[in-house]
Amino acid sequence: MRIGIVTAMAEETLPILNRLGNIVAQSAISGVSVCKAQLGAHTVYLATGGVGEIRAAMTMQLLKDLFDIDVALNFGFVGALDPSLKQGDLLLARRVCHYQFDSSAIDGTVPGQYDGREERYFYLDGTLIDRVLLATRKPMRQVTVASGDVFVANAGMKKRLREEFECDICEMELAALALVSERNRIPLLSLKVVSDSADESSPMSFPEVVKKAMTKYEELLPDIISAVTGEASPLPPIKK
Repeated sequence: MRIGIVTAMAEETLPILNRLGNIVAQSAISGVSVCKAQLGAHTVYLATGGVGEIRAAMTMQLLKDLFDIDVALNFGFVGALDPSLKQGDLLLARRVCHYQFDSSAIDGTVPGQYDGREERYFYLDGTLIDRVLLATRKPMRQVTVASGDVFVANAGMKKRLREEFECDICEMELAALALVSERNRIPLLSLKVVSDSADESSPMSFPEVVKKAMTKYEELLPDIISAVTGEASPLPPIKK
């Protein structure tokens, strides 16, 4: 199986890179850093494409066109919109909305709804979500993601995304990944870690969290690989 892993920033990539090991090739393609790792019979393409929807879309399509990936995984930091979410929480994205997409003035659709689609949300692969929850044996909350080309730090915007779009977290890439995955029929799973709380009361700022690479998701990588491939993962579990 060919597995694509997409991250936006090097700080999100490094823990995965260190966990994978066995890197057999590295390249830079149109500004996208791609590391190829061999895990037994399976190949992993770890791509760091940069922040934002356009870069994310380019990265996902590149992985499909050049490496013909069978499944895509996304890992990264997010901001909380739901006050109950705390810094360091691990979450599984169930659906995502590109809240900045708005063609309502010409077609009457609601903001976030793309032409040719019946609703504003893109749904991630439910089978992968179920498999990962079973394999990790970790109770991770499934959330709705607000995705757009804005680093949301305004309380008013957070309130709007929570109330109008019914979103729990916000970030800047997943809508693009979901759109490209849907068009190419690539199963997509996204695991996020909260870097800042909704009320901005986190003990560390976003830059501090990024600098420390407090990701946690790399600890679950062996179980996630096993869930995706349906086989025992060649990655040993992290010793506690």
